[in-house]
Amino acid sequence: MLLAALAASGCSSLRGVPARYQPTAAIVESIKLTPADLAELQAASDEAERNRLQNKALAVIDLNYHQFVRELVGDRQDMSAAAAGIALGAATAGAFVDSVAAKTNYALLAATAIGAFGIVDRNYYYEKTVPALVAAMGAARANMLLRIRSSQRDPIDVYNGVAALADLEDYFTAGSILAAISEITTRADGDKQAALDQVRVLEVPTDADIALRRSLSRAILAIDEQSLPKGKAALATLKQAETRTVKETRLALLRMMRPPTPERLKAVQEALTSAGLMP
Repeated sequence: MLLAALAASGCSSLRGVPARYQPTAAIVESIKLTPADLAELQAASDEAERNRLQNKALAVIDLNYHQFVRELVGDRQDMSAAAAGIALGAATAGAFVDSVAAKTNYALLAATAIGAFGIVDRNYYYEKTVPALVAAMGAARANMLLRIRSSQRDPIDVYNGVAALADLEDYFTAGSILAAISEITTRADGDKQAALDQVRVLEVPTDADIALRRSLSRAILAIDEQSLPKGKAALATLKQAETRTVKETRLALLRMMRPPTPERLKAVQEALTSAGLMP
């Protein structure tokens, strides 16, 4: 049973990836990218040779990257299945022995397998963060590839072999976990700064603004079945869709106060006044 569980852990159906049409390693080997090719790229003297060698390297990087992504998810599934298989095998074996010492050893084996997988799962794979890391790597690689393809249109004196080789290194690095974490961190820092910038430009309400917001809210929340037609009239003045109930009318008018800019508050005040809901 243990051997069957371990063997099943490598099945493509469990990994969620079908069998490749051709093995990655075989394709990479057939491309025959050599250190000499990269040396020729560094010393390329024309655009055609530069692009040919760079595209050759790009193909190898892409193949290895996609294999890495498949294994990034598949390795965790293999480890999970293997740990479950070991734990199941140890528990089953423990049930068929009489020795207390043997039962204890099997229980320790099962606990060790589950515990070891838990450590790897939490500390290295961050449980469900792998899709986010893969998405970040894909974004970084796409940006880098766009730069490379754009540069390949430039003459050799503008985009020489040294720059082309450096871009290959950046493209390769973009497909790493470290680059993914950096991409996510940079994006989060940018979002945080943008939010802080918006907070800084918000105007601090004056006492008069606060008093007006309170009076508008009181007038809106005071709408009942008798004053419902007036509330609908106020919404019509604000060019909003017609509502049916008191609750819908109140919510629609309160939404018109957000964000509480002076212009919005004034428009709501005028609508409520014209409808007879405010003096």
